[in-house]
Amino acid sequence: MSAFKPKNELNDIIKRYLSGKASAEEISFIDEYYNFLGKRDVSGQVPNEELQFLEDQNFRAIQNKITADKKYNLNTVYKYISIAAALVLVCGSILFLKDQKILSSSSTTKAKIENLDVLPGSDKAILTLANGKKVVLDANTAANISDTKGISISKTEDGKLIYTVLNHQLVDKENNAFNTIETPNGGQYQIVLPDGTKVWLNAASSLKYSEVFVGNERSVQLTGEAYFEVAKNKTKPFHVRSKNQDVEVLGTHFNINSYMDDKTIKTTLLEGSIKISNQKSNKTLKPGEQAVTGIAENAFIHVSNDVDLDDEVAWKNGLFRFNDLELRDVLIQLERWYDVKIDYSSLPNKRYNGMVPRTSKLSQVLAMLEKTGNIKFQLTEGKRLKVISKI
Repeated sequence: MSAFKPKNELNDIIKRYLSGKASAEEISFIDEYYNFLGKRDVSGQVPNEELQFLEDQNFRAIQNKITADKKYNLNTVYKYISIAAALVLVCGSILFLKDQKILSSSSTTKAKIENLDVLPGSDKAILTLANGKKVVLDANTAANISDTKGISISKTEDGKLIYTVLNHQLVDKENNAFNTIETPNGGQYQIVLPDGTKVWLNAASSLKYSEVFVGNERSVQLTGEAYFEVAKNKTKPFHVRSKNQDVEVLGTHFNINSYMDDKTIKTTLLEGSIKISNQKSNKTLKPGEQAVTGIAENAFIHVSNDVDLDDEVAWKNGLFRFNDLELRDVLIQLERWYDVKIDYSSLPNKRYNGMVPRTSKLSQVLAMLEKTGNIKFQLTEGKRLKVISKI
C-alpha cells in the first residue's frame, strides 16, 4: 500500500469494507483483527488495567499471522494497529463494523423494531438567492442555477454548490447581496464559496454569505455544524460568526458545532491557526485544540487539547463515531440525520463506543445499539422513536 494518513486510511478501509468495495487485502486485514478480538468479550468497556495488555496481545497476534503469511508490509500494518490501539473504542469498533456487515447481509436483524425503517440522510438543501427566490437542491435540480453580474452558481451531481467568478469586471464591487443555504434534518451539502473556500454543512444547519466578498474581510454566518477549508488570503481575513462567537482565520481547516438547541459552541482546529472571540475574551487555537464556549454573551472560552479530531469530523467523513458517548448524545445525532422524533423522557444511563457509516439504515444502527445495551427501540408511524429499558 502507498503512504497514507493512518487514521483517515483506517476510516476509509472500514467504509469500503461495509459498502462491499474493499480489496481482498483489506477484507483479510479486517477479518484477521475481528477473528482475534472475537475470542474474548470486548463488547463493553475495557478496564484501564487490561487495556494495554489487550493492545499488546492484539498486535502480537496479527504480527505473527501476517509475518507467517507474508501478505502485508509489516510497517504499514503496524500503522493500522497502533492507531487502533490508541483508540479506546477500537475493540468495539472492529466488532461493531463486522457485526454491521453481517446484519446488512442477513434477512433479519433480530432488532426489536416495528416493521418500519428510515433511510439515511442525503445531499439536499434549500438555497435562498438575494432576490428571495428559493431553489431546492437535490438530485433533480438543474446544474445551472444562476449566471448574473459575472457570477455563476452551479450544482454538481455529487451534492456540491459552486460559486464561480466568471468576469471580475462585471462583478459589482458594491455587491452586498446575500445568499443562504439551509440543510434540513436528514440533509447535508457542500458549497464552494466565491473565494474558493470549501464548506461542508451537516444536517439541520444553515450558512449565510455574500455572493461575492467585497471590502476588507470575508464573512459568513453559521447555524448548526459545518467543516471549513478556508482559502488563504492574508489581506482579507475570513470570519465565521455563530451565536455570540466570532472565529477569524486567514486560511485553515476547522469544524464548528453551534446548533441552536445546544448549550455550548465547539470549535475544533485541524490545521493552521484561528482566533476565537466573544464579548468576554478571546483565544488563539493551535492544531489539535478545541474551544468550548457557552452561548451567553459573557461566557468564557475554554480551550482543551484533549480531543479526538476524528470524532469531531466523523460526520463529514460519512461516519458516526461514538467514543464513550452518552445515549442522549447518540440519539441527538440520529434524530438530525434520520429526521425522526425521539422520546427522551426515560433514557437509561448508558454510554456507547463504536463506529458505523452514515449510509446505514436506521434499523441497522438501532440493532447495534440494542446488542450492546439492555434496551430496545420502538419505531412507530410518523417516524417516532421510543427507547424502552429491558426488565
